Amino acid sequence: MMPSYRLLLRDQLPVILRPLTPDDRERIADAFRRLSPESTYFRFWTRVHGANPKFIERLCTDDQGQHRTWVIVIENNDDIPGLGGGSYWRLDGNEECAEVSFTVADEFQGQGVGTLLLAVLWEEAREAGIRQFVANVLDENHVMLTWWASLGAENVRQPSGGWELRLRLDETLLPESSAALSLRRRLAFIRATSADAEAPSQP
Repeated sequence: MMPSYRLLLRDQLPVILRPLTPDDRERIADAFRRLSPESTYFRFWTRVHGANPKFIERLCTDDQGQHRTWVIVIENNDDIPGLGGGSYWRLDGNEECAEVSFTVADEFQGQGVGTLLLAVLWEEAREAGIRQFVANVLDENHVMLTWWASLGAENVRQPSGGWELRLRLDETLLPESSAALSLRRRLAFIRATSADAEAPSQP
């Protein structure tokens, strides 16, 4: 059975956190089309609106555990394709490292969507033997740079421009910041909910 989590966001909106499926192709294409020019640029490093169909197909295709994508959707509401999505892709030549990326719909930014996606990817990645996430971020993406800095990520300047952010998947290394506290809470939620789902039912 495919795992999923039901919860409320900061504004009490009921949502479902679940893995992406091949049936989500149109949902993902619609969600990318709805992004603002700025959000599109930060996600794809291009001004071209929407996502390449080949990229969407790659997101939705199983590749023997080399990548994983989760999405957050509003419960019982198909009018809005999604609040956000996050993916990790295991790097070639380094089985303990994965590139991670996030997309959050403009109207739902600031609701903790990114933190929730990071938490579920963190847990799955660690189970798969991944110990570090990396993210490539533009200079102008101050929100992402500030967020990961507050989680204790290392920032490495790239010769071609932008930054490579490196985050160790070790909760003991998280600093005492509000962003880290939010991540700890979401990690605890994921673990507790997963444990409840795996526990045998009582007769």
